[in-house]
Amino acid sequence: MCKQKDHSYCTELGTEPDIWSRLSPLTKPDFVERGFQELRSLITFTTKADLNSAENALLPKSDNDLRIWFDVHAQNVGTWRYKEFKVAFPSPTLPLDPIKDFSKFRRTVFIRDGFRCRYCESPVVPSEVFRKLNKFVGDDHLTLTTTNSTSGHYLMFCSTLDHVFPHSLGGRTDENNLVTCCWSCNYGKSNYTLEQIGLDNPLHREPKIDQEWIALVESIWQSH
Repeated sequence: MCKQKDHSYCTELGTEPDIWSRLSPLTKPDFVERGFQELRSLITFTTKADLNSAENALLPKSDNDLRIWFDVHAQNVGTWRYKEFKVAFPSPTLPLDPIKDFSKFRRTVFIRDGFRCRYCESPVVPSEVFRKLNKFVGDDHLTLTTTNSTSGHYLMFCSTLDHVFPHSLGGRTDENNLVTCCWSCNYGKSNYTLEQIGLDNPLHREPKIDQEWIALVESIWQSH
């Protein structure tokens, strides 16, 4: 559940379902956009091999704010939404797709979706890009560990793929059921169906495409 010991609800989500977003599990605060601009600067400076500027691109306060928001609010918001809408889990459509691993679809779907989460539309980058950024600036400036010191920028802007209709309920592992997703929306959506947490189908909206952003991410992802 949301890590707020003194509350019976997520204070970031609130208690008025009528105004909850139907696009993403939890609307991101303004400082997430600032954090993205810092990440974009880091990527740009890295492509120019400007180490000094790259090392100073990610502000510690922004990184900490992003980490706390992800940890306290974003990961478990689906549970709060599910408790409100009270839609039962459907029976799985059997047989389940024997393929669950979506690795072979990553590049195709990421590019199709413009390296943006199809739920919240936040720009995202593949884990390989983060590893290359980390190699350039080092752990002191971009920590990619599994401890509490993991970069908030990494937690908020690393991309994954999401089964829109959960694989465990019969969802297919193919391009018609996979969308690019940020970790906060992916964890927030969890294993619920869209109906269970009151979300619209992201595949019914056109992806937000920014060719300049795609080119910037690709310049790092394809580099050696």
